Amino acid sequence: MYRLPSIEGVKSDKSPDMTVGPISSWPGSANAKGERLAMSMHSTNNTETLRDMLPKPEFILNTPCCNQSQCAQRPILTSMEHRSYMGRGFSDISRLCALMIAALILTFSPSATAQIATAEMTIISTHTHDQSAFTQGLELHNYFLYESTGLYGQSSLRKVDPDSGEVLQIKMLNESYFGEGITIVNDSIYMLTWKQEIALIYDIESFDLVANLSYSGEGWGLCYDGTHLVMSNGSSDLTFRDPSDFTVISTITVSDGGSEIDLLNELECVGEVVYANVWGSNLIVAIDKSSGDVLYTIDASSLSHGESNDPNAVLNGIAYIPDRDAFLLTGKNWSSMHLVSFYSEEQVNGEESDSLIISILSVIWPVFLIAILIIFLSSMRLLSAVIRFLIVLIAKRQTEQPSQISDTSSQGAEEQ
Repeated sequence: MYRLPSIEGVKSDKSPDMTVGPISSWPGSANAKGERLAMSMHSTNNTETLRDMLPKPEFILNTPCCNQSQCAQRPILTSMEHRSYMGRGFSDISRLCALMIAALILTFSPSATAQIATAEMTIISTHTHDQSAFTQGLELHNYFLYESTGLYGQSSLRKVDPDSGEVLQIKMLNESYFGEGITIVNDSIYMLTWKQEIALIYDIESFDLVANLSYSGEGWGLCYDGTHLVMSNGSSDLTFRDPSDFTVISTITVSDGGSEIDLLNELECVGEVVYANVWGSNLIVAIDKSSGDVLYTIDASSLSHGESNDPNAVLNGIAYIPDRDAFLLTGKNWSSMHLVSFYSEEQVNGEESDSLIISILSVIWPVFLIAILIIFLSSMRLLSAVIRFLIVLIAKRQTEQPSQISDTSSQGAEEQ
């Protein structure tokens, strides 16, 4: 801000007289009554003498000090300062409304309310399982269960009665092979090996070895989605392979909320979802096969009660039963198999989710409308008037006295 100087530098309580006197005005006079004179008479005359000696310009751009009227110091607002004061009230209210809206968005945003989705598991029935089987893969085909087992010298391919758990047919692998996951493509059984980098292909009826295919790295789990083989190798990656030659078509990384899920083991393909055992845990993850995102998890820890305490006796083996829309689950060296159903929270709590969305919207919309109303009233310079009106209305209501009941009315009430 700028200040108009007084001659003596003294602030005055009077409003300044901004009128500039004529050049011929009396030297040393002050236009504001009561102010001290600008300079002594002698000093002023000297100033005029010097001015007469100098050449006079055609236009006088600056008023000499002797001809300035005395004035008191006061703040002068620039145009920018005027603009800054004009919208201060409106900008404060706008900031308040913006903060309210931002708080609501952060409160109800998906990042603030999102939780890891889980699915409820219901046990339908329990069946006998060969406890000597170190289960690596499990698959249902034409009402028979096909199972692969691991360990060097003990690896095998089996055909099992799903109801009784009886082993109907068995094929032992070469002792140099450690058997892993299996899946069925048409009339062939594809079986992985752990570190031998060979996929063994067996005829589903005779269990004869008809071909083998090579791949790089370890083999863990395997399933068939109707077009491609889906393979795990103990990492967080799933590779999609051509069944004819086992070449890699594509690879996805499995993650849950940005965190990669590794140690993916036995797999089961069901539509657009790949179910996977997580090695060393009792968890099963449902994976979107197009993106690798975990859709939900299943905690199957209740199934391990009564099984061996051996740390290697972990949950492993998932077979989908289409007729029941259920899954047959077992583990390594488990004595039982369990037919179970999965119901994700989205299916169980679908109506609750809809009601939650409605309740959130019912809270947000009134606040948005109030914020818009406040901004509108502020822009029209009506907010203060509305607030004053409300205060007067409330005060009037509080000061009102209840109406007196007439004597006749009171008498009638007493008679009743």
